Formats: sequence, C-alpha cells, structure tokens
Amino acid sequence: HLAHGTARALALTDQKLGQRSAVEMGVIRMLSEVFCRPPSDPPPPAQVVLLLGGSLRRELLCAAAAGRRCPRAALLLSSGCADAAELAAARASCAGAADVPVLVDCRAVDTVTNFTSVVKDLAAGGVASVSIATDRSHARRAAWVGTLILCSQGIAVAEPISVDSGEVLCESALRTLRDCLRALLWVACGWHLGWLNSLRHPSRVGVARGTEGRMFAPRCRVAERAFARWIADVPNPRER
Repeated sequence: HLAHGTARALALTDQKLGQRSAVEMGVIRMLSEVFCRPPSDPPPPAQVVLLLGGSLRRELLCAAAAGRRCPRAALLLSSGCADAAELAAARASCAGAADVPVLVDCRAVDTVTNFTSVVKDLAAGGVASVSIATDRSHARRAAWVGTLILCSQGIAVAEPISVDSGEVLCESALRTLRDCLRALLWVACGWHLGWLNSLRHPSRVGVARGTEGRMFAPRCRVAERAFARWIADVPNPRER
C-alpha cells in the first residue's frame, strides 16, 4: 500500500508540474504575441540566438545546438567563459550552419542584466526576433525574464534552446518572481538593480566594469553596428 501510495503521489506531482509548465509557457507566448506580433502569426524564426553565459560546457553545447536549430541566426554570448573563436568553432561543427556574426558581450552580471545590457543594441541593430539559449534548469526563469524585457522593446521571442550541461542550479519560484519584478522595474523605470550583485558576486561586477571602463555601460556600439550590417541582408520575419 505504501509503494502504491508513493507511486500515485509521484504521478500526481508530475501531472501538476506538467500543467504548471504548460500554463507558464502559454503566458509567455501570450506576452510575446501581445507585444511583438499579431496573435495569428506563427513564432518567428530567430535572427539572433542570445546565449546566457554560465559554464564553458553550457556555452559550447548551446552554440552547437544553435548551429543545428538556427543555422542562419547570429550568436551573441552574454557574459560567459568562452570567446568568440570557441563559440564559432562549436557552431561550425554542425553541418549547414551559415557564416554569421558571433559576438561576446561582458556587461551582464546576472540573468536580468543578460537581457537589459544588450536589448537596446539588438533593437537598434534591427533585430526583430531572438531565441534564448541556456541550460535546461535555467530555461524557465530565463524565458520569463527574457520575454518581459525583449518584448518591451518590440523584439519577438522565438523558440528557446535548452541543453543539459550538467550544471546544478538553485532555481526556485521565488527567484523567478524576484527576477520578473526586476524586469518589470527595468521596463517601467530603467532600473535593473544589477549593482546589488556587487555584494554577492564582486568578481562578476569587476568583469562587467572592465569591458568598457565603467559598470553597466549603456550601449555596445560594436554589437549594434555588427548586427545592423548583418540584419540589412536578412529578411525581417515581421515583413513576410
């Protein structure tokens, strides 16, 4: 009886988690549709894959997955371990991957600033759709935060890319709620509160400050110009 009860409890738990996940993804798609494109349109193909930095293994696996699933999309790594050459090599290992820009930006210190640090550059470069790439355990929080921030700038969220990199991340509903509130604060006021990470992760802030001389520099003109030149030759999914 105990084994039967345990199995039944696990089955109900799996069912509830599946229902919650389906509801969450439905809300995310709804936000993307309301802000970025007419509801009748299908999800747009990604023009850029935004890779959220973490471990080197995660970044290389995501780059390879991006080459398979989005062979014509540019690749942008936000604050990771790999350099552009390593990412390009991992991406090029997939047959059919096109020659596209591979850029690295080091201004972010956490999940929220992964998006706030680059979203204006992407919008200014004419990017209309972005796919978020990260570890599977981080994907839910990244999807919520990314949808709020990207869609606020008129950028549609394409199908995400998630990999199993073996990272053990302390994810919870509370962390997701906290980062969603920070994302909404940034949308409303322009404050991402990334400076709070100077208390917990001083090394991350040091790297972010060192990239352009000061912490959270507002724009990265190199990325903006690179994407603007490349996007000029790529069809805009909104105009199809």
